Amino acid sequence: MPTFPQSARSALLRLWRVGLLVVAVWVIRESVHTRERLEAAAALTPERLRDFFPEIAGLGEANPANGWRTALDGAGESLGFVTTTAPESDKVIGYSGPTNSLLVFDKKGVLTGLRLLKSHDTTEHVAEVVADRKFFTQFHGMKPGSPAPEPLHAVSGATLTSTAISQGVLEKLGRASGTSLRFPEEITLEEVRRLEPAAVNLVRVKSPRGGFEVLDANGKKIALAVRTSPVSDAVVGYKGPTDTLMLLDAEGGKLKRIALRKSFDSKRYVAYVTGDDYFLNLFNESTLERLADMDFKEAKVEGVSGATETSWSVAESLKLRAKSLIAERPAGWLREIHWRWQDTGHLAVLVSAMIMAFTRLRGVAWLRHAHHALLVVYGGFIASELLSQGLLAGWAAHGTPWRSAPGLLLLAAVALLGPVISSKQLYCHHICPHGALQQLLARRVGWQWRVSPRLERWLTRLPLVLLSFVFLSVVSGWAVDLNALEPFDAYSFRVAGWASLGIAVLGLIASLFQPLAYCKYGCPTGALFKLIRFTGDADRLGVRDWAAALLLVTAALI
Repeated sequence: MPTFPQSARSALLRLWRVGLLVVAVWVIRESVHTRERLEAAAALTPERLRDFFPEIAGLGEANPANGWRTALDGAGESLGFVTTTAPESDKVIGYSGPTNSLLVFDKKGVLTGLRLLKSHDTTEHVAEVVADRKFFTQFHGMKPGSPAPEPLHAVSGATLTSTAISQGVLEKLGRASGTSLRFPEEITLEEVRRLEPAAVNLVRVKSPRGGFEVLDANGKKIALAVRTSPVSDAVVGYKGPTDTLMLLDAEGGKLKRIALRKSFDSKRYVAYVTGDDYFLNLFNESTLERLADMDFKEAKVEGVSGATETSWSVAESLKLRAKSLIAERPAGWLREIHWRWQDTGHLAVLVSAMIMAFTRLRGVAWLRHAHHALLVVYGGFIASELLSQGLLAGWAAHGTPWRSAPGLLLLAAVALLGPVISSKQLYCHHICPHGALQQLLARRVGWQWRVSPRLERWLTRLPLVLLSFVFLSVVSGWAVDLNALEPFDAYSFRVAGWASLGIAVLGLIASLFQPLAYCKYGCPTGALFKLIRFTGDADRLGVRDWAAALLLVTAALI
């Protein structure tokens, strides 16, 4: 057999364990997504909608443009519209996963009902959101393209969960902003040709919503066509709103020309506007930024004589659409990150943990106790964001909340990579609030429980057994509340379940008689970090490595 240098063996062993983790994430994601596709197909049924539409008899086919379905009565007449926030909300992660919500609209496209269909966030956080009726009613009365409620109400104790649900609702309403119930007619090639004779084809684009690339005879993009509706559907002139075609340059940054498409205003007033070339050409060559911030009086924009209200509504519609087009522009990933005060706290905890782990200061008793107190008070009871199986499994299945909770994600990265790179259990020994509290309680009573070697062997296997159970339950779709298997939710005691509270209290009591009792004999999250840990040059493939590989193969086959 070929022999490898010690450094090569060490590198291969670390790669093997990281590879096991990667495969585990892949297996979880594939199994969860397969189930979700089946669940999504059965999410909308007349029975689930009878609370909103008592006379419902069926549902029409989904509109390919926005996913809306028409609720029909026995005679086939429309009662309103329904849709779900998925798949748009699938990428919006709350605390541990996304939430799919039901949106119900009346015949005019006004949002009248909101209900959670399926959430992959923690049970306790979701329960807090469900109990807060104000959270749901704040969206009532919204239409596609409507601005978000100001201020947006977030549920105390479930901020990440409620904020993610809100983002899912607003994203769905935003996606529908390319279509309109009041002006359902899409932009046509004929009307674009009136503004750009060289146009020979229109190609729909994902961004901006409702927009079309304008191509010439050579297939070259020469312009971008958008319309003001439905962003401007609430802008009423003399009698109603007006939909206006906006022809932008090829880059989509400058307005070339406009044309009125359809209006619910007085025909005579509309004719005045369409017949006024000065007004129709007034905004030509304006950048979107200038148009979005335009002060009409300062810019000396005058309304059309005899149709002032109608022309002002057209101008205001152009301004609103320019703002929405700017908002739709893709931002750099750094701009998408929302840094919270908790993330600053997590960063401070990480710095303190590194000092304790890699310097001799950890030998100073009062400094070590101060660090443990910081973890318990801030990390536990103030931030209350602890790594757990429910959290990590949710991230494995649906992605991480790198936009909304970057500091928490950084904690997880250190927790997972630390044992592989540094051979230290950084999270368990220097970051985990529950571990810190156990260390503060260690040996506070005279009598200590001495565990026999045989019992010790069996007890130390329990965390790995629990970890295996968690993995199989996620892959198989068992109805198991993962957060009820660990004590970490207890630090958010206002929303914690009795199981988490009980495990926390019992574990802390046990730690008085056996140091770090829960960490050693009950923590599946600690078992995960221990499983991928590299312990030094003497480390080699062991029973746990092969057991983990066998478990992964079995789960993949299932």
